[in-house]
Amino acid sequence: MTREEVLSKVRKLFELSNSSNENEAALAAAKARELLARHNLSIADLPAADLKSAMAATEASVRVGKVVRNWVKGLLIHIAYGFECDHIIRRRHGCDPTLSFIGTPADAEIASCTFQFLYRQLDRLANEALPKLKRENRGWSGGALRYAYLDGAVKRIGERFREQTQRIRDEERRGCKDLVLAKEQIIQSYMATAFPHIRKEYGKGRVVSSGAYEKGYCDAGAIRLRAGMKEDDSEQYTVTA
Repeated sequence: MTREEVLSKVRKLFELSNSSNENEAALAAAKARELLARHNLSIADLPAADLKSAMAATEASVRVGKVVRNWVKGLLIHIAYGFECDHIIRRRHGCDPTLSFIGTPADAEIASCTFQFLYRQLDRLANEALPKLKRENRGWSGGALRYAYLDGAVKRIGERFREQTQRIRDEERRGCKDLVLAKEQIIQSYMATAFPHIRKEYGKGRVVSSGAYEKGYCDAGAIRLRAGMKEDDSEQYTVTA
C-alpha cells in the first residue's frame, strides 16, 4: 500500500473506534496503531483535519445518589484528567444528579468504568476503617469521620493519577501533538454546543478530623487505580456513600 492508502485505512479504523460497541471500538483502535507501526508511521502523520473528522466526543455517565459529596466531585475531576476528558454534573428537579465524562468514546467509557470501580473500592475501605476511626477520634460523628477519610483517600488518588499520566501527556505532546490538539478541540466544541450556559461548582470548605483524613490518604496509596480486565464495570452503579 502507498502511504496515502495506509493513512486512509487508519482514518477509517479511527472512525470505527467511535463505535458504541466497546469491543469493536477497542479492536479498531488497536488495529489502527498496528497498521501505523507496520508501515513505520505514527498518529502524528495523519493530518489534523483527518483526525478531527475521524474522532468524535461523547458522554459516559454514572449516578451516585441524591447528594454529590466533596470527595465524589474530587474523584470525578481526577479521573476526567487522567483519561483526557472533561466533566459535568447535571442536576434536574426530581432526579438524582448525573455525573458525566466527555471525551472520545474510548476515553469516556474507560473513565466511567474507572470511576465506578474506585467508588466501590473507596466505599468498602471507608466501611472497614470506620469502627477504628470512631475509637481513635472521639468527639467526631461517624459521618464526619467517613467523609474526612474519603477526602484524604481521593486526595492521594488524584496525586497518583497525575504522577502516572504526566509522563504520558508529555510524550503525547512531543510525538502526537496533532492528536492531542484534535482531542482538545473536539471536546471543547462539544462542551460549548451541549452546555452553553454551564457554571462552575466548588466544594465547600469545612473542618475535618486530621486522623481520619490521614488514614484515608495512607490507605489510598495502595488501592488499585483500575479494574482488572475480568471485572464487569460497564453497568451504571448507584449507591449512597
